[in-house]
Amino acid sequence: MKRSAPLKRTAWPRRAQPKGEQRPERIAPVAKQLERPPVYWQPANEPHIAAPKVVPVRDEAYRRLVAALPCIRCGIQGHSQAAHPNTGKGAGTKADDRDCFPLCADRPGVRGCHAFFDLGAAYTKEERRRIEKVWTRKTQERLRKAGAA
Repeated sequence: MKRSAPLKRTAWPRRAQPKGEQRPERIAPVAKQLERPPVYWQPANEPHIAAPKVVPVRDEAYRRLVAALPCIRCGIQGHSQAAHPNTGKGAGTKADDRDCFPLCADRPGVRGCHAFFDLGAAYTKEERRRIEKVWTRKTQERLRKAGAA
Protein backbone atom coordinates (compact mmCIF):
# COMPACT_ATOMS: atom_id res chain seq x y z
CA MET A 1 0.00 0.00 0.00
CA LYS A 2 1.32 3.41 -0.95
CA ARG A 3 0.98 6.51 1.16
CA SER A 4 -0.66 9.48 -0.38
CA ALA A 5 1.25 11.99 1.73
CA PRO A 6 4.46 11.67 3.78
CA LEU A 7 4.23 11.72 7.54
CA LYS A 8 4.80 15.12 9.04
CA ARG A 9 7.21 15.57 11.90
CA THR A 10 5.75 17.00 15.01
CA ALA A 11 7.70 18.46 17.88
CA TRP A 12 7.09 17.00 21.29
CA PRO A 13 5.34 19.42 23.56
CA ARG A 14 7.55 20.96 26.26
CA ARG A 15 6.69 20.01 29.77
CA ALA A 16 4.93 22.90 31.42
CA GLN A 17 6.39 24.25 34.64
CA PRO A 18 3.86 24.42 37.44
CA LYS A 19 2.91 27.94 38.41
CA GLY A 20 5.21 29.59 40.92
CA GLU A 21 8.07 27.12 40.38
CA GLN A 22 11.27 27.99 38.59
CA ARG A 23 13.66 25.69 36.85
CA PRO A 24 16.65 24.74 38.97
CA GLU A 25 19.90 26.29 37.86
CA ARG A 26 22.45 24.03 36.22
CA ILE A 27 25.46 23.32 38.32
CA ALA A 28 28.74 23.53 36.44
CA PRO A 29 30.80 20.34 36.70
CA VAL A 30 33.92 20.68 38.80
CA ALA A 31 37.06 19.50 37.02
CA LYS A 32 39.20 17.46 39.36
CA GLN A 33 42.90 18.17 39.03
CA LEU A 34 45.20 15.17 39.15
CA GLU A 35 47.92 15.54 41.72
CA ARG A 36 50.22 13.12 39.91
CA PRO A 37 50.03 11.42 36.55
CA PRO A 38 48.23 8.07 36.33
CA VAL A 39 50.24 4.85 36.47
CA TYR A 40 49.98 4.18 32.72
CA TRP A 41 51.39 7.58 31.80
CA GLN A 42 55.11 7.96 31.24
CA PRO A 43 56.97 11.12 30.15
CA ALA A 44 58.21 11.13 26.57
CA ASN A 45 61.86 11.64 27.54
CA GLU A 46 61.98 8.42 29.62
CA PRO A 47 62.66 5.16 27.76
CA HIS A 48 59.85 2.63 27.55
CA ILE A 49 60.76 -0.82 28.73
CA ALA A 50 58.73 -3.54 27.06
CA ALA A 51 58.17 -6.85 28.79
CA PRO A 52 59.67 -9.72 26.80
CA LYS A 53 57.04 -11.87 25.14
CA VAL A 54 57.37 -15.53 26.00
CA VAL A 55 56.70 -17.63 22.92
CA PRO A 56 55.75 -21.21 23.82
CA VAL A 57 57.80 -23.94 22.14
CA ARG A 58 55.93 -26.04 19.57
CA ASP A 59 57.51 -29.41 18.81
CA GLU A 60 55.39 -32.11 17.23
CA ALA A 61 58.14 -34.75 17.52
CA TYR A 62 58.34 -34.20 21.30
CA ARG A 63 54.54 -34.40 21.63
CA ARG A 64 54.61 -37.73 19.75
CA LEU A 65 57.31 -39.06 22.12
CA VAL A 66 55.18 -38.05 25.11
CA ALA A 67 52.08 -39.68 23.57
CA ALA A 68 54.02 -42.93 23.11
CA LEU A 69 54.46 -43.24 26.91
CA PRO A 70 51.82 -44.96 29.06
CA CYS A 71 49.24 -42.78 30.82
CA ILE A 72 50.87 -41.17 33.84
CA ARG A 73 47.65 -41.37 35.89
CA CYS A 74 46.27 -44.87 35.23
CA GLY A 75 49.19 -46.57 33.42
CA ILE A 76 47.28 -47.80 30.34
CA GLN A 77 49.50 -48.26 27.27
CA GLY A 78 48.57 -47.31 23.70
CA HIS A 79 45.85 -44.70 24.30
CA SER A 80 47.93 -41.74 25.52
CA GLN A 81 47.83 -38.16 24.29
CA ALA A 82 50.24 -35.33 25.06
CA ALA A 83 48.31 -33.27 27.63
CA HIS A 84 49.28 -29.65 28.18
CA PRO A 85 49.15 -28.28 31.72
CA ASN A 86 46.40 -25.78 32.43
CA THR A 87 48.84 -23.23 33.86
CA GLY A 88 50.70 -20.83 31.59
CA LYS A 89 48.07 -20.67 28.91
CA GLY A 90 45.35 -18.28 27.95
CA ALA A 91 43.99 -16.08 25.16
CA GLY A 92 43.90 -19.01 22.75
CA THR A 93 47.44 -20.22 23.40
CA LYS A 94 48.47 -23.54 24.91
CA ALA A 95 51.27 -24.00 27.38
CA ASP A 96 54.78 -24.90 26.26
CA ASP A 97 55.11 -28.36 24.63
CA ARG A 98 58.08 -29.15 26.89
CA ASP A 99 55.66 -29.24 29.83
CA CYS A 100 53.41 -31.97 28.33
CA PHE A 101 52.67 -35.25 30.06
CA PRO A 102 50.87 -38.39 28.79
CA LEU A 103 47.21 -38.90 29.69
CA CYS A 104 44.91 -41.48 28.10
CA ALA A 105 42.22 -40.40 25.64
CA ASP A 106 38.53 -41.31 25.63
CA ARG A 107 37.79 -44.79 24.31
CA PRO A 108 34.43 -46.36 23.44
CA GLY A 109 32.58 -46.67 26.72
CA VAL A 110 35.48 -45.35 28.84
CA ARG A 111 36.17 -41.77 29.84
CA GLY A 112 39.89 -41.06 29.56
CA CYS A 113 42.14 -39.39 32.13
CA HIS A 114 42.78 -36.46 29.73
CA ALA A 115 39.08 -35.49 29.76
CA PHE A 116 38.83 -35.89 33.55
CA PHE A 117 41.92 -33.76 34.02
CA ASP A 118 40.83 -30.96 31.67
CA LEU A 119 37.30 -30.79 33.05
CA GLY A 120 38.58 -30.52 36.60
CA ALA A 121 36.67 -33.63 37.65
CA ALA A 122 39.66 -35.50 39.05
CA TYR A 123 41.42 -32.82 41.13
CA THR A 124 40.84 -29.43 42.69
CA LYS A 125 42.58 -26.45 41.13
CA GLU A 126 45.33 -26.39 43.76
CA GLU A 127 45.95 -30.14 43.45
CA ARG A 128 46.00 -29.85 39.66
CA ARG A 129 48.56 -27.02 39.73
CA ARG A 130 50.81 -29.04 42.06
CA ILE A 131 50.45 -32.34 40.20
CA GLU A 132 51.08 -30.76 36.76
CA LYS A 133 54.63 -29.89 37.83
CA VAL A 134 55.24 -33.39 39.22
CA TRP A 135 53.92 -35.09 36.08
CA THR A 136 55.95 -32.79 33.81
CA ARG A 137 59.13 -33.60 35.73
CA LYS A 138 58.40 -37.36 35.71
CA THR A 139 57.70 -37.31 31.95
CA GLN A 140 60.94 -35.46 31.21
CA GLU A 141 62.86 -37.96 33.40
CA ARG A 142 61.25 -40.94 31.59
CA LEU A 143 62.21 -39.54 28.20
CA ARG A 144 65.74 -38.74 29.39
CA LYS A 145 66.19 -42.30 30.72
CA ALA A 146 64.90 -43.71 27.43
CA GLY A 147 67.40 -41.51 25.57
CA ALA A 148 64.66 -39.80 23.57
CA ALA A 149 65.05 -36.27 24.88
